[in-house]
Amino acid sequence: MRFIAFALLAAASAPALAGTVDVNLSNKTIEGKFYANAGLADWTFGALYNRDQKDSVVNVGLLAVGDSYMGNARVKGGIGGKVYAVGVGNSDVLALGLGGQFTVFPADGAFGVGAYGFYAPRVVTAIDGERFWEAGVRGEVEVIKNSSVYVGYRRVRAELDNGSSPYVDRGAFAGIQIRF
Repeated sequence: MRFIAFALLAAASAPALAGTVDVNLSNKTIEGKFYANAGLADWTFGALYNRDQKDSVVNVGLLAVGDSYMGNARVKGGIGGKVYAVGVGNSDVLALGLGGQFTVFPADGAFGVGAYGFYAPRVVTAIDGERFWEAGVRGEVEVIKNSSVYVGYRRVRAELDNGSSPYVDRGAFAGIQIRF
């Protein structure tokens, strides 16, 4: 939660910085993300908190990003990595996940469908963890030029040294994204 507040304050204190603020909610979770442009890449800062389970994920990443067209469909995407610090149950996990994200806007319209996934195998997962992954899908509508509303579904899971594989979060969410 402190990380989300920090990211929002940092965004507000640097008006010349191009970026994106993304916040989504479910009945039990809040997730906040901030993307800051770094040339052809985006720095990403994110945090997720599950109130029911008291689990959390904080991540920092670097994604090579860009826009393209497939026929008349606009495609936004990025690939790269994120460093995750995870608190799940009584365990802590530190992981380096590789993956990517994309959104397709058919006919270059306002409606888009997207997906993302990041995976950290055993070799780059430490402390109490064996593996870590997060994946999700979402549908979004650009309400005005620099803002979107969306609904989606995600799964965030850690595999631990003790053999358990708890979910940090799984389920539906709704959110907003504002680009400036």
